[in-house]
Amino acid sequence: MRGLWLAFLLTFCRGAAAGPLDYKPVPFKAVVTTESVTDDETTLTVTFPSPVKSPFEANNTVWGHLVLPRRPGPLPVILVLPVMAAPNVWIEQRFIQRFAADGFAVLWLEMPYQFHRRPKPLVPSGQVFLARTARRLSANFEQSVQDARRALWWLSRQPGIDASRVGIFGVSLGAIVGATVYSVDATPSYGVFLLGGADFPTLVVSSSLTGPWVKKMGLTPGGVRDAWRGIDPEDFKARNKGKRALLINARSDTVIPPANALRLKDAFPDAKQLWVPFGHYTAILHLIWIPRFVSRVFQKNLVNRPPQP
Repeated sequence: MRGLWLAFLLTFCRGAAAGPLDYKPVPFKAVVTTESVTDDETTLTVTFPSPVKSPFEANNTVWGHLVLPRRPGPLPVILVLPVMAAPNVWIEQRFIQRFAADGFAVLWLEMPYQFHRRPKPLVPSGQVFLARTARRLSANFEQSVQDARRALWWLSRQPGIDASRVGIFGVSLGAIVGATVYSVDATPSYGVFLLGGADFPTLVVSSSLTGPWVKKMGLTPGGVRDAWRGIDPEDFKARNKGKRALLINARSDTVIPPANALRLKDAFPDAKQLWVPFGHYTAILHLIWIPRFVSRVFQKNLVNRPPQP
């Protein structure tokens, strides 16, 4: 009996150990307004304060867009985290529309420094996310994760949403953030991560997108790694054992190198990984078939599978 109590206490202490991504729900006000209404669906705009305070006031309000198909509830739901530096969500809309057509509610978030969250209107969307210091970059990443966790907390408590069938989907940096959220948050029960990776300190240096910027800023892999402890999917490999997920990566990707895509697979030992032809940008050709495929994967693993305890 004493041994059982000791095991329990050790487990409890591990679970209670403080970490940079700990999220403690506190009261907050979410403002919901109608964005659009069609015969097939209603889209709501949702705004709420970010759990993390950044140096820019505009960035401290999270903007979300909740698509509710006209289906009997409660509805399964997918949280979508978009590409960071794109000027729009054209790619993500291909998935959002497919998910909604297949009966999923969908909440997509504007990431830190995107769209409404830009410090100034003329600043390109997402540009400020790539900060001048490793610590500020990791703080921006932490804010992305905490914003998503607060969104999940709010979403799972909404009438008409099935809190036992919550999925998470991300593209590029949205996939990296989403994989970290899935690692630390128990709300989602399935994830699909498109063109994502792990071991961000090596990724940010070797990526064709961020490598030149890292060199220009004078950042080093060691400095990035010191600031990144406890926030990379790799840090949660033991916790991720048994978690179901699909990782989709491009064989010739230079933005998310294949080595980092494999590190993401290593961070989710029980995930399936699918490799497709082309690179990070030319993989856009797969939009002909991949949104329907991903939606079917969510249908199989989120809806048709009995809820997990």
